[in-house]
Amino acid sequence: MKNTGVIRKIDELGRIVVPKEIRKNLNIRNGEDVQIYVEEDKIILKKYQKMGSIKENAQKYLNLFNKINSDILITDREKIIASSLKNYLDEGIDSKVISLINDRRQEIGHGLKINNEHIDKYYSIAPIIVDADSVGAIILLSSKEINEADNVVIDILISLLSVELY
Repeated sequence: MKNTGVIRKIDELGRIVVPKEIRKNLNIRNGEDVQIYVEEDKIILKKYQKMGSIKENAQKYLNLFNKINSDILITDREKIIASSLKNYLDEGIDSKVISLINDRRQEIGHGLKINNEHIDKYYSIAPIIVDADSVGAIILLSSKEINEADNVVIDILISLLSVELY
């Protein structure tokens, strides 16, 4: 465990301030959840990621949809957690995708940046919203224009993931 050398007092309500530098290094934003663990005589804080708890099942769902002739990526708020394209698994997501997640907006278009690489495909990006929290996104990539059937696939995946996270 890394010693930061920072000492903080606990206030009368039992609160402690986590220094800005530590929050920034762990990419913890204001209002986000943290998990609290006790290990022997230590209190451990860990960034909580709802999508991380379903990473394995997300990949199983993708495998069910692998015959649709489109590629599907499932993200949390920071990286790709499941992918029909193995070379993108655990890669960071583009600021455009992060903005769509934060704004809870769906977008359909052509040409998307993934892992600093331009992907010359049509795409549909839809946020995954659970308990009023936008926790990630489904990205569908296709060599043909996105149609209603593609959006149904996205809706089904979002429903499956949302049920698991609820």
